[in-house]
Amino acid sequence: MRDLGINLVASVLAAAAAWLVQRVVARRRLARMRGFFGLRAGVPSLLIVGKHWSSPRVASVHRNDVAALVELGAIVKECGARADVVPAAEAPKELGKVTEFCVGSTESNSRTTAHLAALLPGVRVVTYGEGGDPVPFIVGEERFERQPHREAYVLVARAVPTAHPIFLLIGQTSLSNLAAARYLAGNHQELRRSYGDQSPFCLVLRVRQPQAYGPDLVELAADVTAAAFGDPPPAAPVPSPRRPWQFLTGRR
Repeated sequence: MRDLGINLVASVLAAAAAWLVQRVVARRRLARMRGFFGLRAGVPSLLIVGKHWSSPRVASVHRNDVAALVELGAIVKECGARADVVPAAEAPKELGKVTEFCVGSTESNSRTTAHLAALLPGVRVVTYGEGGDPVPFIVGEERFERQPHREAYVLVARAVPTAHPIFLLIGQTSLSNLAAARYLAGNHQELRRSYGDQSPFCLVLRVRQPQAYGPDLVELAADVTAAAFGDPPPAAPVPSPRRPWQFLTGRR
């Protein structure tokens, strides 16, 4: 009986020690996550989303962007903060008061346009203005051009104008916005090890075979941090879309 009692006490102590270690590890992980995203328990954050590019309604949001907001909202909830979803047209006229997640390209999100001009001068997003598709990203001297049904690109950036960071997810398609949100949710620990809690970064992700695999096949195409936060690239002439008869004749 004495040995049984000793073994029982030892088991209880071991279980209590394991529970305590798990609690400490979980608290440290949560603290690191909060530090990376600039979130605190009970503190509000902004999820700013652009309108559906093809819809005349200002409040219309693409379903892939809604799914991206769900991914980002889960991050905010895990950190114990509060997520306020705001359309780009109703974004507050202030900068860096709270952590902000800005989803969508310049075609649909005016907040993205303002952030690029103010915070990432080395990035240009070019649109032809027909079909609503952002065509290339130009970061410094690098060009990332979408190939329909084969691959698309998305920028994932963190700007730190104040103590509260701004995360930008700027995709060439709404599906790539969702891919970026999942990448951020799944890789924030690795990103923290690379960039810490206060350093800005700008990554270009490649979404491969989106028609077959949706947002799941994602890879890092380039780290363009230095070029994105540096001097703006010189403006380059943008070719006009070719008309149907030009494809037949080869004329431009």
